[in-house]
Amino acid sequence: MSRVYCIGKFQFDSYEKYQEALDDIEKIRYISKKMDINEPGVAQRLYSLIREGKIIFKSVIGDDYLLYLSDMVAEDYKVISRTSFTGRITRKLKQLSPGQVIGAICMAGAVVCFLIFLGSEYHDQQKTRELEKLKNDQEISAASDWLSARFIDVLNEERGKESEEPVMAQTGTVENEIYGADLAQETKEEPEGPQILPEYQELHSKNSDFIGWLTIAGTKIDYPVMQAVPESSDFYLRRNFDGQEDINGSIFLDSRNDYENQDDNLIIYGHNMKSGLMFGTLKDYLDEAFWKEHKTLAFNTLYEKAEYEIVAVCLSKVSQEGEEVLPYYDFINAGNEETFNRYIENIKEMNIIKGDINVAYGDKLLTLSTCNSYTEDGRLFLVAKKRMP
Repeated sequence: MSRVYCIGKFQFDSYEKYQEALDDIEKIRYISKKMDINEPGVAQRLYSLIREGKIIFKSVIGDDYLLYLSDMVAEDYKVISRTSFTGRITRKLKQLSPGQVIGAICMAGAVVCFLIFLGSEYHDQQKTRELEKLKNDQEISAASDWLSARFIDVLNEERGKESEEPVMAQTGTVENEIYGADLAQETKEEPEGPQILPEYQELHSKNSDFIGWLTIAGTKIDYPVMQAVPESSDFYLRRNFDGQEDINGSIFLDSRNDYENQDDNLIIYGHNMKSGLMFGTLKDYLDEAFWKEHKTLAFNTLYEKAEYEIVAVCLSKVSQEGEEVLPYYDFINAGNEETFNRYIENIKEMNIIKGDINVAYGDKLLTLSTCNSYTEDGRLFLVAKKRMP
């Protein structure tokens, strides 16, 4: 196994890359000594020099520093906007006629909207990069495990060749108790319970609330799935993988669900973001043609990989107090066949896809839920059936 070099949160798989990172750190230290980055315009100047290639970084540490500078530039821009820009606009407005003032206000409103749009785009790009990094970590972990397995296979093959040589057997009795104890085979205790899949071990070590991965081929849905404790069931509604505040939130499993033993119905929630992030593309399933082409999804928990077939696309709303119908988001375990069948009948009534739902008592279900504005407190949810191996 190759040696890994670390600097803080960054890892390098070769000494050359590690040395390049050290060189970048020295450059950053030198810049910090010569310039006060908190002074107005300094961050903008540095950012421009790096983008123009006049200051060159060769490692991810340099990339991270550039990202830090971009945040500083954004903050500088906000300060400038609040002072000089606002002051100039105020003086100009005093010199304009009423009609011109209205026009100027409209123009200012357009500029503000544009800046908000740019900020939203930047945030979405940041979120996408974070999710891509998590995906890469998962894939790297899986690849590392595969390489380790291949190494073991090759090693076993070499040992097998060596064992083909004839060995003379010797018989005898070991009377020395200490020597006999040394020859006794050491037993290794195996950890209790199911083992976490290799590709998810690193992500789970970073955040123990990580419980699996959801993917729908042909859509943007390819995300880690989180689960908070019941006492903070909506924790990931506005937080990312690292638990930091994020308007996009995360994809998360209902805190009441037992994914290890698997309840009758696992429920996963996500925001309906206009950018298409999280569950923003679930609304595409309102088109029956799209549903037919994207029926299959994969939901892998920490302990097993599984495929599901989407059997229903439903529109509903948050139930009002006193209604007799069991809300879809409260169906976790049926308990008996009658309750299960009654729930499926309710699903059939809400299903917008024509045809019967091929679901029977004993099937394991997965529900993906998000908001939908077709009505007040509207909900869009998909019901999928687990494919048995």
